[in-house]
Amino acid sequence: MSALHRRVPTVPAKHFKEGVFTANGGAVWFEAERPAAGGGLIEGATPECRSPREAVAYQRAQDRLLSESASDRDFQLIKNDRDACDNVYGAQENYEATIAAGGWLFLWRAGLVGLFPLALVTWLGIGICVLVTLSYFLIAALVYLPLKLATGGVESVALLLFGRDLVDGRETCIHVPVWLETSLQLATRILTAPLALGLYALLRLTTFRNARKRLVPFLISRPIFAGAGMIDADGKFHISDKAPAINCIVGYGGMVGDRPIFSMGHFFKAVYADSWFAPREYFELFAERQRLQIGLGDSNMCETAEYLRVSTTLLVIDAIEAGTFQVPPSVRRPIRALHEICGDDSLTREFTLRDGQAVSALQLQRYYLAGCRAFLNQQSDVPAEAWEVMQLWKQTLDHLEHLATIGETPDALVGSIDWVTKKYLLDKAGADANWAERKKIDLRYHELSEDGYFGMLQSAGLAPQLIEEEAIERATRLAPPNSPATTRGHYIREFAHGEEPVAANWKSVIIGQRWGAKKIRLANYGQSRRRSRSSAAARRARRATYRDRN
Repeated sequence: MSALHRRVPTVPAKHFKEGVFTANGGAVWFEAERPAAGGGLIEGATPECRSPREAVAYQRAQDRLLSESASDRDFQLIKNDRDACDNVYGAQENYEATIAAGGWLFLWRAGLVGLFPLALVTWLGIGICVLVTLSYFLIAALVYLPLKLATGGVESVALLLFGRDLVDGRETCIHVPVWLETSLQLATRILTAPLALGLYALLRLTTFRNARKRLVPFLISRPIFAGAGMIDADGKFHISDKAPAINCIVGYGGMVGDRPIFSMGHFFKAVYADSWFAPREYFELFAERQRLQIGLGDSNMCETAEYLRVSTTLLVIDAIEAGTFQVPPSVRRPIRALHEICGDDSLTREFTLRDGQAVSALQLQRYYLAGCRAFLNQQSDVPAEAWEVMQLWKQTLDHLEHLATIGETPDALVGSIDWVTKKYLLDKAGADANWAERKKIDLRYHELSEDGYFGMLQSAGLAPQLIEEEAIERATRLAPPNSPATTRGHYIREFAHGEEPVAANWKSVIIGQRWGAKKIRLANYGQSRRRSRSSAAARRARRATYRDRN
């Protein structure tokens, strides 16, 4: 974090994770489910953006900042979704969408009211758990400190009580032993289980019903141009590295071993954790517009692939909300179909729809392409970028169709589509390459440095750049306009080096400390300006708020 701070102004993240927000409105922090047990990863999140090109520019800017900061520490970062030990993590996409309408919206809000007493009981239980933990540390310190003074240090006792020495533990931000962390995690899960189950039932029944039903066929076929590719433990090539681990449509995202297409974990965190510190967070869940989080997506290196992943998804969501896809194709066993699609680099595998029709992933994508074209043709004011997306989408599908039909990879796909590019490099290694050599290519393709394999391709001019260098450079320093990030970035630039302590999160900027702190809310930024903009293009722009996490 210190290396990052030397490049751009940063402030501490007022968040559950240890990290910072940067002057461009984005965030970088350390993600670890079990800090005391060791391990974790660096997570970067772009600021909220209003267009797909803007989102890709900020993702590239963050990649560059992380790459430069890592080089100061003599190590490299790898931007992907799965490591050599088969641990799965990776990209999450966040889009602003309509959570429900009509009776379903009423039911969602009524459900939140009904769950509120259970949330209060859960908060009380968590509060008791926190008090018990604090009491433990007080008693443990009273036991340990006299022993330390009398004997000069009792290592075994310190390890048992605190996981490590008090001072050392304070320096490394590890404050609890593994046994205590495990106990606290178990206790928290037991305490929150009733609320988690009740909220999950409500989420599954009422939220994003329209979007979920119509997005699933699109998302499970999207890896044919958005997949990053992967060599699995058996040496088999998949066109996506995260998709083979997806095991459900809707879930909390890792809470009980679930890896869903649509992750609802942020709703659960808002109810049981965020609202515990700020009850206002609970009532913000009543809003009609909420964050739709998609857990099925790879960390792209190719700008074309990343741009298509974001832009086509935004177009499809807009078309769904406009009522374009009234009778979408319904895939029988979508998770199984997803795994079959990702295991077939020839793109010829067909799977069955509920009406008995056999289709390929390419045919599903053609269906959504045609639907989005019909949606745009009905609009009176369409941004030029939307037509550019349509053209690039069609061209890419045409190239993939050539690959599926002829069996030859068009030159236009190498450097533009990640899985095709990675497979091209693997094929160059030869049939004699062993698993370790092939896996090295798989992983180093994602290395954020000039020595990474994709970085070498880019330096050689073999990977098309959609975003101008000037735009990337600007995105490292300034936040995107007309979004909550605009105000966040402004305060970070103005106060990051001042005498008054400043912290930030996705909802607010906090200046000062404790009781004298001033909180600037970001949710209503630009509200008056948005009221005055009534064109269809402006409404679509408001729907296009996007944040990517890697």
